[in-house]
Amino acid sequence: LYVMLDVFESSNVAESAAYHVQSILSKNSNSQSKRRVWVFAQSDRAQRETFLDVMREAYDETLEWSLNQNPDLDSELWLCDLDETAVEYN
Repeated sequence: LYVMLDVFESSNVAESAAYHVQSILSKNSNSQSKRRVWVFAQSDRAQRETFLDVMREAYDETLEWSLNQNPDLDSELWLCDLDETAVEYN
């Protein structure tokens, strides 16, 4: 499991993060163990849409940020729209 957050400081960082995610996921077709990537982003991160655009173009054009805080454990990619004001700390 690869976890990424706050990878949207600039468009170059967002694009590079998207290429790294694509590289990680591309290895799933040649591997018995499935790699998974979870990306967390706050909605106010301006460059997160740059990341999403690159991922849509290269990976899946239907990708969206998920408001659901419970990941699909069978999915290889989860894009979580993180609302820090609603996080419950135990």
